[in-house]
Amino acid sequence: SQYSFTNVSWIRDNGHDEETIRFNADGSFSYFCACGNPVNDADLCESYTYNDETKEIKFECFETTEEMVTNIKIVEMSEDVLELDFNGEIRKFEKEK
Repeated sequence: SQYSFTNVSWIRDNGHDEETIRFNADGSFSYFCACGNPVNDADLCESYTYNDETKEIKFECFETTEEMVTNIKIVEMSEDVLELDFNGEIRKFEKEK
C-alpha cells in the first residue's frame, strides 16, 4: 500500500486498557483491546476504504450499532503516531515497537 498507516499495528493506552488498531493493505482491519474484545463493535465490520483527499477512513460493516463510528478521520499521521477522530473523540495511537 502507498499509505504509511497500513500494515502497522497501532497501540493506544486508554487509561484502563490497551487498544490495538491495524489497517491492512488488502482493505481488512482489526481493532481490539488487550483482553481480546473488539473495540466499537469492530468485529461487525469486514473492511475499510480510505479517501486520501478527505483523509477519511470508512468502515464497511454488515451490521451497525448505535455506539458504532463507521467514518473516522486522520487528524495526524507520522511514522510513529496515528491520531484519529472518532466522531469528535480524538484517539492517539503509537506505532507498535
